[in-house]
Amino acid sequence: MRPAPSTIVKTYPPRGPMQQYRFAESTAFDCFRCGQAKKSKLITVYCENWSRRLCNGCYGRLLSIYEIKAGTAPDDERADALAAALSGMVDEDDVRQAEKLFRASEERAARLSPEALRFISTAEYVAGTLEADPQLEWSPAVICLCKAVETELVLRIIKPLAFLISREDLSADRQDKELVRVAAFCADTSRKPPEVGAFAHFLQTVIHSKQRRENSVLVRGFLKLLASWPGSQWLLQPDGLHAALSLLTTKFRNPAAHTDELSRQDYSACREHVIGTEGTLWMLLVTTEPRR
Repeated sequence: MRPAPSTIVKTYPPRGPMQQYRFAESTAFDCFRCGQAKKSKLITVYCENWSRRLCNGCYGRLLSIYEIKAGTAPDDERADALAAALSGMVDEDDVRQAEKLFRASEERAARLSPEALRFISTAEYVAGTLEADPQLEWSPAVICLCKAVETELVLRIIKPLAFLISREDLSADRQDKELVRVAAFCADTSRKPPEVGAFAHFLQTVIHSKQRRENSVLVRGFLKLLASWPGSQWLLQPDGLHAALSLLTTKFRNPAAHTDELSRQDYSACREHVIGTEGTLWMLLVTTEPRR
């Protein structure tokens, strides 16, 4: 039953889990998302639950997320757009406070790049403001954890690889469909770096292709880079970095970039995978340590 204090004069088409109604008179309500008292003729209801009414500002923010998720852009582009959208929705002071709390609880966080740390802090802050029920906002929080891994992956492996082979001829590797995404960036670092899924595919090729290990300039350079890190064995194990990135992509990032509504449980599982006791980020740190 709709607890409508005045006459509904217009019902708008649903947009994802949200639907707007226009009343004949201005109606007072508390926005369930931001908690502020509002008064308007135009009210949005979330998931057909009239106790979950949204103000126009929160409706606009959630709508921008839904439109990205419902779009037809590639997963990589949607992931970037969601991360950017979330960054624009949170207060800088709140994120800084979340960063302080994360630093205090994780000494290892001091070894992360500022970019990765910001993605994690944003995710942690947003997660702390959400309810346990599944709702659309959990997707950008999950995306931020995925972007933290991607950021460290680029800084610790992909860019050093590009620097190491900067004078090599990568023309053959750029024609190889299994290597082209990584080869193209290494040949021209002004390009966008490969995303986690593309690098996971590159790793799979390195692990299983004996021929490319012998003939590919890119793959030989990658193996040379790993030889300078004493703990790098995990990076080449089938159940190591490749498995971690594949799981991150298929179970978390791709669903978050689509119209799936992720829950607190999804976020918790992604958080454990990324920054749990043996999380992907921490494994990435210890396996790319140079020889002392």
